[in-house]
Amino acid sequence: MKSERKSRNTKQKELILNVLKNMKTHPTIYELYSEITKIDNTIGQATIYRNIKKFVEEQIIYVIKTRNGIDRYDYYNKHIHFECLGCNKIYDIYDNEVFNVLEKRYINDNIQILNYNITLDGYCNKCQNTLFKNNNN
Repeated sequence: MKSERKSRNTKQKELILNVLKNMKTHPTIYELYSEITKIDNTIGQATIYRNIKKFVEEQIIYVIKTRNGIDRYDYYNKHIHFECLGCNKIYDIYDNEVFNVLEKRYINDNIQILNYNITLDGYCNKCQNTLFKNNNN
């Protein structure tokens, strides 16, 4: 019995991670739960929440703290987030120059950085265009 439960738990963990990796957005816990239960409706909400919490603790995924107080989740990989102040959408920014500067500076300061979570804010092009259009009227 124990091995069945462990196997099922592993399948559930794999499903949760795969769904998160394949989502093109930075989902809230509820959005993640909704997507997972579309695939397997036998997974309970508590199981998903417990595994998400464990993945965050293990630094497999991380929490993006948004300005509106709604936590979003993302799979760990080297990138920066940009949160639009207009539409609240979160964009991924991949900029090796920024990463190279950060890594070089921290190595020179004798600090070992294992990971970082950087979120910039401003306005996306769509919101800039809306703001610019409204300000010219």
